[in-house]
Amino acid sequence: MHFLRVTLAVAITLAPMQAMAVEGGSGAYLLGSHDLMAGFLPPPGTYVANEFMVISGSAPLLSIGGVAVVDPNIDASVYKLSATHVFETTVLGGYFAINFQMPVADVELSASPDILGKGLEFSDTVFGLADLVVTPIIGWHQGNWHYNVSMPVFIPSGEYSLAQIKPKQGIYEVISLGKNKWAIDPTFAVTHLDTGTGFEVSGAVGVTFNGRNEATDYQTAPELHLEGTVAQHFPEGLIVGLTGYAYQQLNDDSGEGAENFKKAIDAQSLQARVFGIGPVVSWSGNIGITPITVEAKYMHEFEARRRLESDIMWFTLATAF
Repeated sequence: MHFLRVTLAVAITLAPMQAMAVEGGSGAYLLGSHDLMAGFLPPPGTYVANEFMVISGSAPLLSIGGVAVVDPNIDASVYKLSATHVFETTVLGGYFAINFQMPVADVELSASPDILGKGLEFSDTVFGLADLVVTPIIGWHQGNWHYNVSMPVFIPSGEYSLAQIKPKQGIYEVISLGKNKWAIDPTFAVTHLDTGTGFEVSGAVGVTFNGRNEATDYQTAPELHLEGTVAQHFPEGLIVGLTGYAYQQLNDDSGEGAENFKKAIDAQSLQARVFGIGPVVSWSGNIGITPITVEAKYMHEFEARRRLESDIMWFTLATAF
């Protein structure tokens, strides 16, 4: 197998990204970010990926910007520029890398602010820069086994404001692209690639630790995410696989904002969970002298509780320098 095919396929999945809007319906970590070659850190160099996502999600009830909304439906188009540099310097016997991500999102929300069922409906749209992400990574290789540890840091740099719903004035401003909190997500990923048969098994486990959203006094509890992928590598750079994830909060959300939301919806707990699964296809090759990788992925979520349940189309174009 050509080494470049593995290199670029990995460079596009090294680190997670900020999601839109558990408060707001989704976590800082975008589920499904680790798929093909999740544990493989490419050799020293610079890698750039352009990622495009179309997301459609819904939930019975959510707390967004300090208000409870009923039957929210969110449609989002997201572009993310991701740049990774792998240094020649080793750390703890592995190569060190750093990844920067800049997401831009166009989000539309339709919902009702009335949990008493009076039927009022509204919509809101927003476009702009979401929270930036910086991720240090250390990766190791041992034969067909590849490992890495990473620590994404989600920076509250996107625009954020409390929700304003004033029907008499026709004001419905609910969505913010920033999450107004810091978060970290220590993650361990591993890949076993049989270079003889081309069969790959990859997995990743991480926990998102969230800071408090001071504006709403909402503390999102730690979020465990498990991701797995099986794939077959074919000649000429083609990879076909199946990827999926499981997500579960490890505790209940806290703070005055969480307690008020819990009382408003008469819930015993705000612990969230969701599962997702879908196909992934990748191809690596050259256009002229420029190496590229393209990847397409579809994720369908199910059994969601206390967060959005979404369908996600994910396209990536990556290159190496």
